[in-house]
Amino acid sequence: MSHAPASDKTCPRCRTGEVLAVLRLPHTWTNTSGRPVRGIREVHLCTHCDAGHPIVTYFAIHGSARPEHADFLARLLRHWTDHVRPLVPDENALRAEADAWCNGEL
Repeated sequence: MSHAPASDKTCPRCRTGEVLAVLRLPHTWTNTSGRPVRGIREVHLCTHCDAGHPIVTYFAIHGSARPEHADFLARLLRHWTDHVRPLVPDENALRAEADAWCNGEL
């Protein structure tokens, strides 16, 4: 997990919230030739999308991680990472949009 870069703090999901942290999850899929393709999915901790999570409240109150809160913050981060899931594209919607583009409908 890393802190979001200063130049890219706008949430890609809602486009309004601020990204507080980024969780990078390695994943692998098999391409059409049967070879594994490795990649990384990113999950963002956002002030708007995740507003109800205690870790967002922590950062709203304290602004940044404080050494004296390391154990507490670690528990909050663990809770968030245990429950967060990366967004997975909807294959049917993607196929429909590609078909519409190929048919000149977009």
